[in-house]
Amino acid sequence: MRAIIFDFYGTLAEFTDRAVSWSQLAADIGYEIPREKIDAFWEVDGHEHDEHSRSREHYVRWQQQRMRTLLDACGIPESEREIFLSRVLTSDRHRDIAAYHDARPVLAELRDRGYTLAVCSNWDWDLRDALGYADLTDAIDLVVSSAWVGARKPHPRIYAHTLRALKLAPDEVLFVGDTWSCDVAGPRTAGMQPVYLRRPHFGTDATAPADHLEDRNLRRATDLRALLHLVS
Repeated sequence: MRAIIFDFYGTLAEFTDRAVSWSQLAADIGYEIPREKIDAFWEVDGHEHDEHSRSREHYVRWQQQRMRTLLDACGIPESEREIFLSRVLTSDRHRDIAAYHDARPVLAELRDRGYTLAVCSNWDWDLRDALGYADLTDAIDLVVSSAWVGARKPHPRIYAHTLRALKLAPDEVLFVGDTWSCDVAGPRTAGMQPVYLRRPHFGTDATAPADHLEDRNLRRATDLRALLHLVS
């Protein structure tokens, strides 16, 4: 192995208690966004969106359009929709992201061992800002966001893009992440070896098959420190 690719959210970092959810923002103006509608909003994994990835402006416009559709489906009138959008856009949610306590020391140890380290994430245009607020910028050699590539994991294009940027073959790369479809099944199809890192407080992964525990060929971890033993 010459490189390790990490998912970002749920693997290296997550939102802190200071983060304000969309449900709370809606409640503040007297409306409700059901959990299932928020989940449906994010059901775009595996999709391509090249036309929206031409620039940050194009991407943000697409996200705003999708959010307006969500709010409309929740019965939030147009005037209140704009209030909601304004609050979402003016609150810098990336400031409320923090790295897990094991992230920096483990990344430093892996780099000392000679591995190139990358992040490949289904994120928005400002993934580098999120890494910065998590204090991980200098710990990562390559950053790839689905927003820039125009395809979301587990679409094969984003893995191919990341491998080309690393200038490595799939069998030279380990992929570490917390979502089965994006970080296990997708990388496997691309020819990489996955490590399924599932932190206990996240609970059940809805994308994992019912019999995934029977997969004896898969390396698993509950934190990043375990990775140091898996790659030794």
